[in-house]
Amino acid sequence: MILKKIKIKFINRKSGATLIEILIAICLASLVMLPMILIFGITEKVTYKSINEVVACNLGLQKIEELKSRPFEELKQIIEQASDDPEEGPFKEVVLPLELNGVWNTPGVEYAREPRISFYPYVDPDPSQTDFELQKRRIRIRVIVKFIEKSAGLKDKEKHFELSTIVSDETLGSGLNATYTAGI
Repeated sequence: MILKKIKIKFINRKSGATLIEILIAICLASLVMLPMILIFGITEKVTYKSINEVVACNLGLQKIEELKSRPFEELKQIIEQASDDPEEGPFKEVVLPLELNGVWNTPGVEYAREPRISFYPYVDPDPSQTDFELQKRRIRIRVIVKFIEKSAGLKDKEKHFELSTIVSDETLGSGLNATYTAGI
């Protein structure tokens, strides 16, 4: 009977792990798991920043589509009325009012968008050129979305996201004004 107890103790001691072996195994497992845990934190920050840029992109596209849906003559008139001389210029890029809307904001981020319109490719077409009126047949719509990312304990970061497109007169190329002759 005593011999059996000694064998049982001996067998149990061989098959078990000591406290030091368990601690070493935990240390090795934590060294392997630490980079994985850090990757989750980095991924969360990157996802947060990409969501902000997607929202900014959507706000810019929404404003561009809104301006594109207006008649070309209305956009042209806005640019011409901002000039000292609506007939001959000088013309410049017209900055429309900055738009703020609390509905757009997400936790820790505030958005604003600034639409701008100008003639394209020359912001200020030259009235001495024979194709002066044709130079005013394309308009560039540009929207700058500004957003501020607020972070706890760190300085707020202001970022800009810009989208632009070109719209042209609906009648350009349709035969209604395909040619232009000055002085006739």
